[in-house]
Amino acid sequence: MTSSSNPLTMHRLLLREMWHSRWNTLACLLVVAASVALYVAMADLGAASVDATRALMKEMGFNVLILPAAADRARYQALDYEGPDMPEEYVTRLAEGRLILAQHFVGKLQHTTRVEEYTVVLTGVLGQSTRAGTVKDPMPTSYVVPRGQAFMGAAVARGLNKSVGERMRILGRDFEIARVLPEYGAVPEDIRVFIHLRDAQELLDRPGRINAIDALACQCPADARDIVAMVRDSIEATLPDVQVEPYYSLLLARHHQRALVARIQLAVLVGALVVAAAALWGLTYQNVSARRHEIGVLCALGFSDARILGLLLGKPLLYALVGAAAGCLTGRAVTTWSGVVAETAPLTPVTTLALLLPITTLAAMLFALPPIMSALLRDPAEVLGETQP
Repeated sequence: MTSSSNPLTMHRLLLREMWHSRWNTLACLLVVAASVALYVAMADLGAASVDATRALMKEMGFNVLILPAAADRARYQALDYEGPDMPEEYVTRLAEGRLILAQHFVGKLQHTTRVEEYTVVLTGVLGQSTRAGTVKDPMPTSYVVPRGQAFMGAAVARGLNKSVGERMRILGRDFEIARVLPEYGAVPEDIRVFIHLRDAQELLDRPGRINAIDALACQCPADARDIVAMVRDSIEATLPDVQVEPYYSLLLARHHQRALVARIQLAVLVGALVVAAAALWGLTYQNVSARRHEIGVLCALGFSDARILGLLLGKPLLYALVGAAAGCLTGRAVTTWSGVVAETAPLTPVTTLALLLPITTLAAMLFALPPIMSALLRDPAEVLGETQP
């Protein structure tokens, strides 16, 4: 087969084998590349979808309400906030809690009152607090109101026929209207009048107290079975003397979307693995069967089984590495250049894509191993005695 100046080294044998069965090698490479590209594209679309849902749900506002343990929820829903309250420092304790499945917190002191014969929900607030160690953009429904000023809900502004720059009297004190909020379409949000928490505490003679905390739970694992219980338990572990009331539709919508994306990604991965395994097994079996006489000759010439095995496994090693790299680039190109996801959407991390190279290579070699071992276990004399096609 070779001259003395061209010895049968492993890499020469491997290159000749790949060139001789180039169409089989190309088919295997395409199978690997297509499987990896499909997974990368689905992973990128899933990451972008989860982020888009996160942004949408954040625009919809907080999804967890935290009340004093003795608060009457029915009275709260009837806009009667004269019940028990809790320390303002509870907000800080929540923000410093490492195991809490929430990141945004706003403490409120609320009181239903009359302003010029119009019923409003006076709401004292500070700017939002975020979980320690995180930097988050403010919630759209969290407001930083300067002292002596007020933000009016849309319904209040219409009812009182007031606009920005005018003044309104609340519980005997004048406040400048600094902002009219966009219409929310729900009560009590549209009848709220937001003022600084210190102003509200002074007006209501409740220094250092609040009677509700709004929170956004957004760190819930997609595989959690009872997400409501997980959120409630994580908050009550830090503040045992409160009651946690999730807004079920908002909280569960995001969780169900994340779980759905995770299931789709798993199904795509399993499907791609099954198809790739069947294709690689079949193509390897075809190649080994076509080369069985050459394998028999190598065995008869004294090549060890380990060396022949290395030769036959070297081919899937190379096409798996090249195919995985090509698949990663192709999958990323599909999601980046197709315009399906926004340019700023987060995609699968590069570190995850890098892990696909060794994982794909190992999987391809395992898929190709059964037909290779079946050929090596045959007696060389039996193989050489067969009629070569």
